[in-house]
Amino acid sequence: MKTAPRFIVSKFILSLIILSLSFSVSAKADFDINQMKDMFNKYQRQQAYQYASQYLSELEGDPYFDYYYGVSAIDAGFASQGVFALERVLMQFPEDHVARLELARGYFILEEFARSRQEFEAVLKTSPPDGVKRTAYLYLDRIRIEEARYKTTVSGFVELGAGYDSNVNSAPGDTFNGLLTPASTSQEDNFYRLSGSAQLAYPFAPGWKLNIVGIGNLKKNQDFSQYDTTTGTLQTGVSLKTKASQYNFDLVIQSFLLDGESYRTLTGANAGWVYQITEQSSFTSSLQFARLSYETYSILDSDLMTLNLGYSKEFSAKLAPVFFSNLKLGNENAKSDSAAAKANTSRDIYSLRLGLALSFSSRLIVQAAIGSQGSRYKGEQITIPVGIKRSDTYNTADLSLFWILNKDWRVDTRITYSKNDSNVPLREYDRLLANININYNF
Repeated sequence: MKTAPRFIVSKFILSLIILSLSFSVSAKADFDINQMKDMFNKYQRQQAYQYASQYLSELEGDPYFDYYYGVSAIDAGFASQGVFALERVLMQFPEDHVARLELARGYFILEEFARSRQEFEAVLKTSPPDGVKRTAYLYLDRIRIEEARYKTTVSGFVELGAGYDSNVNSAPGDTFNGLLTPASTSQEDNFYRLSGSAQLAYPFAPGWKLNIVGIGNLKKNQDFSQYDTTTGTLQTGVSLKTKASQYNFDLVIQSFLLDGESYRTLTGANAGWVYQITEQSSFTSSLQFARLSYETYSILDSDLMTLNLGYSKEFSAKLAPVFFSNLKLGNENAKSDSAAAKANTSRDIYSLRLGLALSFSSRLIVQAAIGSQGSRYKGEQITIPVGIKRSDTYNTADLSLFWILNKDWRVDTRITYSKNDSNVPLREYDRLLANININYNF
């Protein structure tokens, strides 16, 4: 009689085990890996994650399931769950560089930067395909940026280049019946460039950094030295980095020299916001104020206010296309009340730039962009043609090729065509620039 209850309890437990196993078998039978794969390949990662979550307890440990579930979880905003799944994949297949790449991305999202760097570097050691290399290098760059939040860093670049300029003085090609001397019309020349930048970033509180940036640019013409230019810029300010946003406020001073003589001085302030919408897309905005002072042409002295709005998105498709755009709205007011200043300096500005970058390999990127800027001046012309308000449209098109030699060295080639249309004929010109540069980043 005493054994009957034990028999009944054992039978009940056995029944529960059999029932649980039958549910597990039924759940596995209901799961359709092709349906999940289809959602995954269509980048319906949220739906793929939700679908796979229903079968997680029965199917976790299956590397095929874990890979699709893990990547979908990361893309759906559940990076911790995705990382655990991909770790299970690599326990069985440690040579799977694609899974390791996704795991490294998951660590990056979780801000485990040391582990993320370790996994990305492990991927690169396997000589993976170009697309995988490109992604790994991009994330390693982002890790360096993120690590700057916690320690003082110095970074910058040096660039040396040469090229051809069809209109070194940005002048019209016609003398307009003797109104211009031949020397005042467009002049072509070859040129050499040297530019560089250095930045010190000092974190002084969680998320906060003090930034000091120096930028220099020298352009030396082969024949027309009177158009040689030198630009020096010093910028200092603070930035705040949060989970998805970065804010900055900077003070700027810039000196522009023409043929070695001071031509223009700029002093101003910039406030900016960068919002990381997703891993593949971001929004940028900045509000800039600048006071421009000219050594000789005082009618050009002005206060300039501009608002810049930008958007970029990387698409998960062949050649990894990246679309970028920038909208600028500005207003420039002459310091002088003279009629000449109002006619040639005070203006409203609006511009739009659109571009696309394509990665043909991890080392070769091609970028094309077009832009248009309109300037509507506020005063009537006091010279020919008298009485009209000047209106300019400045259009540009450029094609660039970036050849990445390694993580420090890069060769850039760019061709730019620009044309300024105006209802004041003396202000019309076009220009072709072609140059090649070698760039070293440190």
